Amino acid sequence: MTRRTGILAAAAFLAVLILPAVPAAAGGGCHTGPTQGTGDTIEIVDMCFTPNALTIQPGDSVTFVNTDPMVHNVGGTMWGSFDDLNQGDTFTATFDQPGIYPYACNYHFGMTGAIVVGDGVGAGNGEAVHVSSFRPQPSPEVRVETVTEPPSSGPVAIGWAGGAVIGLGIGLGVAALVRRRKSPAA
Repeated sequence: MTRRTGILAAAAFLAVLILPAVPAAAGGGCHTGPTQGTGDTIEIVDMCFTPNALTIQPGDSVTFVNTDPMVHNVGGTMWGSFDDLNQGDTFTATFDQPGIYPYACNYHFGMTGAIVVGDGVGAGNGEAVHVSSFRPQPSPEVRVETVTEPPSSGPVAIGWAGGAVIGLGIGLGVAALVRRRKSPAA
């Protein structure tokens, strides 16, 4: 390997190191940050349970509605709908005992949420959850509070473009230095 090739390889390596880190955006899971809500409905929208943390009282029912064009399911410990929920499909679960009932979509890593019943103190093991599936009319309104601001693709694209420009600049600068050193003295 010549000295010039080595310098260019080092410059390319450094350019890769300074490129911005890109958040994962594939494979499922909610990429908009956690959301909290009250009410009786959780909608599956854009690969996210919305809201993904819902607070209810003992004896209340929660209806899960799949609005995505892809299939999902909702599974918790000893409760849930492990059958496919296609677009428009729903199921309702009634939570009789206080506790925290986590759930997830088994098909899409990262799609998770929790039902907080009462003050959240209790077994939360699903023994007292009653589930029924049905295909209702359009879902009722859901009140959602966003805890974090959703990511924007704009800064990521700007970061990639900026990183490419910086990497190209470093590479050209190193190439110019190598060329200058090799040129005969005047």
